[in-house]
Amino acid sequence: MNPPNKHLIALINYLALVPLVYFIPAWVQPYLPEGKLLEVSIVVAIIVSIISYIVMPLTMKLLNKK
Repeated sequence: MNPPNKHLIALINYLALVPLVYFIPAWVQPYLPEGKLLEVSIVVAIIVSIISYIVMPLTMKLLNKK
């Protein structure tokens, strides 16, 4: 089995990250304390978790079926 095209993986990451980076900070900001560093750290942790544990496994599963 050949590994998926790295350019396709980069495109999928980009398309998944754009809405996450756009919407998640606005959604979680009201629930976070005022510290900007803490806010950014929490938002990045949420986004990385979604990409690592949801988006990429689903992507790899779909690409391996192909």
